[in-house]
Amino acid sequence: MKSDFVNIGLISKGRMMESAQKIFKKNKLKIYKKSGERDLFGYIKDKKFQNVRIWFLSPKEIIESVGTGVLDAGIGALDLLKNSEPNIQSRISIEKKYDFGQCQLCVLLPTFWLDTVNPTDLEEVSWEFFYKKKRLMRIATKFKLLTEQWCKSRGINMVEIIGSEGATEAAPRLGKADLVVDVATSFDTAKANNLKLLEDDGVILNSSAILCSNKNSIKKREVKKFVKLLSKN
Repeated sequence: MKSDFVNIGLISKGRMMESAQKIFKKNKLKIYKKSGERDLFGYIKDKKFQNVRIWFLSPKEIIESVGTGVLDAGIGALDLLKNSEPNIQSRISIEKKYDFGQCQLCVLLPTFWLDTVNPTDLEEVSWEFFYKKKRLMRIATKFKLLTEQWCKSRGINMVEIIGSEGATEAAPRLGKADLVVDVATSFDTAKANNLKLLEDDGVILNSSAILCSNKNSIKKREVKKFVKLLSKN
């Protein structure tokens, strides 16, 4: 039960957690936990916001929970929002894009695909796989929806999109896929796995941390007040 709390999702670990918590600190919103550091709920030491409850979750859980209305708002990631189910996306409003958690969702190819520089080339390669190897070209990714949308919009239909839970950029070396779609910042991991960015139109999405709200919840005065405070930074 949500009771009368304003429920806010906050990233539970990593650099994005640290950056997200700085937003609270800048607004002099001190978070405390009643049951020690391992407690997954937090509260605000301020009488004006004593009805605010913080949920410490993964970025993906935050997006899903805001979409279903379990959370009123939260700090998540744009790429995860855009990759979520349409019924989740339709219930979420982006209130602010932050300047941290920045990354690019990219199409990454083996470095020896020298003549493949744009989507048209990639479409031709997919047909070569179909006619010469008698199978579909395989793409490994954690972002199946965004990958499907990108491929279809570029006319690349002879592909099999394989879900990946970890070490996506190693998939071609392991023989699990022919290329990958994954988030990148420095491209160091891609280079270490003999991958390169599709030169022309290889960036599917520029992502960052976002403040998002449930479209029904944001109509409530107390939710709107707290979200407005977090959107100042």
